[in-house]
Amino acid sequence: MNSVVNKLVCLNLNKQWMPVGYKTVKDAIISLTGSETKPEPTSLALDIEYGLNEDGTINFDNPTSMRPVAWSEWITLPIREWDLTINGAHRTYRVPTVIIAVNFDRMPVKHYNGKPSRESIWMRDGGIDQYTGKPLTKDTGTLDHIIPRSRGGLDTWENLALTSKEINSKKSNKTPEEAGLKLIRKPKKPAPIPVMHLIKEIRHNDWKHFLVKS
Repeated sequence: MNSVVNKLVCLNLNKQWMPVGYKTVKDAIISLTGSETKPEPTSLALDIEYGLNEDGTINFDNPTSMRPVAWSEWITLPIREWDLTINGAHRTYRVPTVIIAVNFDRMPVKHYNGKPSRESIWMRDGGIDQYTGKPLTKDTGTLDHIIPRSRGGLDTWENLALTSKEINSKKSNKTPEEAGLKLIRKPKKPAPIPVMHLIKEIRHNDWKHFLVKS
């Protein structure tokens, strides 16, 4: 097998065809074929077919069919020009990019407990500077301790906010009031949310038909 086996390009759907996570190609294949601890396959791969645009290019926006298939059939499917592939012992296979858990019909819920990460604060604040309201990039944004650490501020949802590196440097070890800044909203811990709303990055064209649109 080649390096694609460790890429997170396989969207995981529950029995109701709703996204509940994603897997590496390797883990997806284990779900499709079974393992030593779980000999029976737990998922089916989704064979998605597409038509052509008027100019002859593939129309990835409107699938012509979606068909769940077992691994035994999947490995017989022809490889199309746009497919990712993996190399087996004797042949090359199409990479599964969407799989369906046949016995899992729940929707996991994300609870925001414990210390927040940089990424979770970024998602909560929507990539917006919480002092200016301006959009930030991953390079220009940073986390600000509203009450500075040097003055007892903690790494909590209520004391962390996204801001620019420039403002963070200007604020230094001051409070917002001392630095002449005002938060556009009071930071707080997010409410629990179904994980389907957290999967936003389209890592393969096949994913776009299942992700919740913002």
